[in-house]
Parts: sequence; C-alpha cells; structure tokens
Amino acid sequence: MAVFSLQEVRKLQVQNVNDGNFASWPESGAYGYFGGGYSAFSRSTIDRVDFSNETISLTGNNLITASYLLAGTSNNSYGYFGGGYSTPPATHYSKVERIDFSSETISLPGNNLPAVRHSLAAVSSTSYGYFGGGISNPVTPTTVATVDRIDFSNETISAPGNNLPEARSRLSAVSSTSYGYFGGGYTPPYVATIDRIDFTTETTSAPGNNLPAARDMMGATSSSSYGYFTGGGPGPEPYSSTLNRIDFSNESIDSAIPTFPPQARERLAATSSSSYGYFGGGFQVGPRSNITFATMNRLDFSTETFSPFPAVYYSLSVARHSLAALSGGASSTRANYNSYGYYAGGAGPAGPPYVIATVDRIDFSNDATSTPGNNLPVVRSESAAVSTTSYGYFSGGDRDLSNVTSTTVRINFNSETFTALPGSSLSAARNGLAAVSNSSYGFFAGGGSWSGGTRTRTSIVERIDFSNETVSTPDNVISQERDYLSAVSSTSYGYFGGGYTPPPSAVSSVATVDRIDLSNETISAPGNNLPEAKAWSSGLSNNSYGYFGGGSIPFTSRVYRIEFSNETWSLPGNNLSGTRRGAAATASDYHGYFGGGVESGDVSTVDRLDFSNETLSTPSNKLSEERDAIIAVTN
Repeated sequence: MAVFSLQEVRKLQVQNVNDGNFASWPESGAYGYFGGGYSAFSRSTIDRVDFSNETISLTGNNLITASYLLAGTSNNSYGYFGGGYSTPPATHYSKVERIDFSSETISLPGNNLPAVRHSLAAVSSTSYGYFGGGISNPVTPTTVATVDRIDFSNETISAPGNNLPEARSRLSAVSSTSYGYFGGGYTPPYVATIDRIDFTTETTSAPGNNLPAARDMMGATSSSSYGYFTGGGPGPEPYSSTLNRIDFSNESIDSAIPTFPPQARERLAATSSSSYGYFGGGFQVGPRSNITFATMNRLDFSTETFSPFPAVYYSLSVARHSLAALSGGASSTRANYNSYGYYAGGAGPAGPPYVIATVDRIDFSNDATSTPGNNLPVVRSESAAVSTTSYGYFSGGDRDLSNVTSTTVRINFNSETFTALPGSSLSAARNGLAAVSNSSYGFFAGGGSWSGGTRTRTSIVERIDFSNETVSTPDNVISQERDYLSAVSSTSYGYFGGGYTPPPSAVSSVATVDRIDLSNETISAPGNNLPEAKAWSSGLSNNSYGYFGGGSIPFTSRVYRIEFSNETWSLPGNNLSGTRRGAAATASDYHGYFGGGVESGDVSTVDRLDFSNETLSTPSNKLSEERDAIIAVTN
C-alpha cells in the first residue's frame, strides 16, 4: 500500500494543471446534478451529489419541462440542460433550462437551441458550451451533425460555424482544457467515431483514434488527464461494461481499462469531481423484463477502479435512464487544490509592541485553527498579499505604528517557512494597499504613508512577477489616490473597491471600483461601484462572486457581493457576526473565512461564509490572538 503525505497528495492532484493556472482545470465543481430522464414517464427530477461527503439529495427544484434524451453543460455559475424529448405525447424540444448553482433555482435564460433535437451531447470550455449531434425534425426524425454554442457571458446561442464531420445521435462527450471529444453514437449504423472540437478555433476534426468498438448511449466523464467512456450498446443487447480511456496528452485510446462498473447498462449519465467520476441511472433489457437503474457507481481516477457509491443503498431518488448530468456550484473556486489559509501579522490590543508577527493557520477540511510554528520574520500589519500554488507574498505595511515598509516576505506553502525578499520590495513604503493576482503576476494597488504628520495616498499599481519575484510598475494606475481599499478577483479581472481618499479624514471613504484586466493589465471602471462608500473591508472570491465583508462607514457588518458575469453589486442577505473593520479574508473551495478585525476592540472571531447558500456562521475555532489589520493568503 502506498502512503503519501498531504503535500505529496496535493502535488499529485495538481500535476496536470497547465503552468500552475488552476482556471485551466476542467473540473472544479462542488456538486454533481443529474436531471431529467425516463422511467414509466418523462421525469423532471434533479438529484444532487455533494462531492465533499458523497451524499445524494433532491435539490428541491426540478426542471420546468419533464424530458429525457437531453444534454447538460456548465460553467462555474450555471448549468444548462438543452434539448430533449418527452412522451406521451411525443414532443421534441429546443428548450434550454438553467440551474443557478448559488441558489439551485431553475429558470429559462430566454435563448433556446435554434432547432428541436434530442439524443445530443455537450462539452464546455471556460467560455462556451457546445451541444453536438442528435436527432432533429419531429415530422421526419433526422440525425444531424449540428453544433450549437452557448456563450456563458451573455447566454446567447449561435452556430460557431463548424459542425461535426459526421451526423450522429446517441453520442457521448468528454472535455479537456483544450478540446471537446464526441464519441460513439448511431448514424445509422452504430459508430466508434471520435470527433474533436478545438476550443481555441472552434474547428472540428477527427483526431485519428476511435473507440475500439462501435457503441452508443454511453456514460462519459473526464478527469484532468483522461476522458472515460463506459456502458452503452450496440443495443438492445449485449450491453457493454467496458471502460475506454482517451489520454488528453496524446489522444490515444486504451482498448479497455481492466475494470468495469457493477452493471453493464446503457443510457446512463456521468459527472465528476477532481477525484472521482460518478455514473448514475441507466437501462437494460432483461430476459423477463426491462430494468431501469437508480444505481450510482463511482470511478476512482487515481486507481481507475469502480466501486458502489459508496454503498449499494446510495442511489438516485428515482430509477431512470436517458438523463443528463453536469457539475458546478457556487462553492467552486478556481480548483479543488487549496488546503489551508494563513492569517499573518496585524495589530493587537496588548502592547507594546502593538504590531505583531503571529501567523495562524486554518485547516479548510475541518475549520480548525492552529499556529504552524513559524511567524513572520518581523512584525507587520496593514499589508497586502498575493499567492501562487507554492508561495504567498506579503508586501508593504507597518513595522510599527509609525514605521511604514516597502519590503516583501514570502511563505513557502510546502514547508510553512518565511523568507524576507529584499529584492522584491515595492518602489516606495506604503500601507493600507490591496492586491489581486493571476497565475503569473500579483498586482498591488493604492496605499499610503505618513510624513511629518501628513498622510499621502497613491494610485500606483505595482506588479510582482512570480517567475522571478521582481517588482515593476505597469503604465496604468487606479482612478483615485486612496488607501485601505479592498480587492477581489475572478479568473479574468481584479476589482479594487472602496477606501479613503484625500484630504486625510476618518470619514472620507468612497464607493469607487476599478477593474484591472488580468490578461493585458489595463485598468478601467466597470460601471458599477459599491452600493455605499466604505474602507477597511475584507475581500474574498469564488469563481462566480466576490464578497466585501465589514468595513468602516463607520463600522459595518454588511457583506456586499459582486457577480462576475455582469459586474453588478447586491446584498446576499447575511452579515458578519459583528460590526468590524480590518479583518482578513481567505477562501477554500466551499467556504470563505473572515478572521479578526476590530469592533469596540480587537477580536479573534472567524466568520464562515458557505458559498452554496451564502449563509454566515461562526465556527468554534478562533484566531490565537485578538487583532486587526491582518492579511491572509490561501495555498
């Protein structure tokens, strides 16, 4: 039996991520959703599998239209079920229904497929979903090669200009970060064909390797390295229990992985977390009667073995076949890789020295807080921080209550040790700054310093290059000189919000929001500011939303949310446990954590935001010291 340390497990989990860019990981959802299907009649049921604890439950909201032979695709905010068929009476659909992962409500986004069709399949890139193949024309059912594209940014549906090379229905699909693969199906006859869509150019082609045998109505899902096809015909018998694997690195096909699901069946659906694939439902013609399955089976990506999920009595709520599956969740961040958050430094109530070097670690698996044993090399507060998968960087801040610094300290996440980086200092000493990052760079904006009793604020933006840890100054600045601003980021943009502006005043807070495009470093106004002026907020993000918690306007407990898809602000309805400013915020895949801050005095409280339903709670674990003006990073 192989035994791995937690750090070794993390390295194995992320070894296929492109250049450390976790946005490239094809699967980062918190839940899997199985929708629709057929069992005696058309179903609208949606079952949810929680990847964190492998429980299956009903979402409480079903599809608007009961249908089967539909397809599903998703981004991190929404899932889309498209097309389908129902009987009786026989009805073909072009409808697209949307599930909002933050609330699990079902709605009609207003745009449907251009033509009715069923028995289709779907794949997705980070920007688009693609529905391919199927059967169209209810009067004279016709197998089609059509590919329709849904733009996740505005939910419009159009034809990308290239269809599948071959018309077919009852096909299945998997995705890598670069390509979608449509496999098998029925033309007629049954086919083993695999067609590829290039997400960059939207061209379709045959990569040259097909399934070892012609099959249709398979279940298919993906890990970060492989796509898996199992089950299917040609029907009605014999049914296949073969598992075929496509290697995304070279597009080779394994003729058969030496494992198989417990039941050979067709018309099943599948979804996946970063560790497992989940195959649910299905159909089989028996010697005396037909069998429709509620069974859920789990494929372990690390061993490529199947197991019941996790015991035989865990299954879908209704036995059914010809259903669709997808994954996502408001609790999704860029990927399932972060294990710990670190709260560093701050200003404590007891002193001197008032500024401290304390580091607390929060374990995202159980919300436990502890001290890892290594603190900052020097005391520091009012800093800003960014992180890569290997390191966190704390820049600027106060060395004491009157000594502002430009220096940078690095934490090595593998060893949890700290190193001063004198060659990575900011161009000038400043505190009260904010920061965002992508996989290549961190960006520090705003801040200020004192000289002779006068506060000078800045609009400067400085960039740290993660590849060589050098700091430079891009040409762009934020729109106002301000300090004690806050920041959140999506995979595409960083948002700097709020803060204090000149003249120096405890009430000169602003609602201004500036947006930095992480792809080209241009800065602009997104058009929507914070609903109210405030400074000293704490910012954290998942893939769908950014959250600004607390702050001073004067002190508040309100949490504001920016929706990244349309850059609008709202109140999700739940507040921090107390009014406070100067807390620090970090996030796991499923929760955000606001730690510390000052109310009537400094606190050690940690409030937890559940991304799935946006409720806030207070775990029993607290920081080791009461303090504010802290800063946090996530590994």
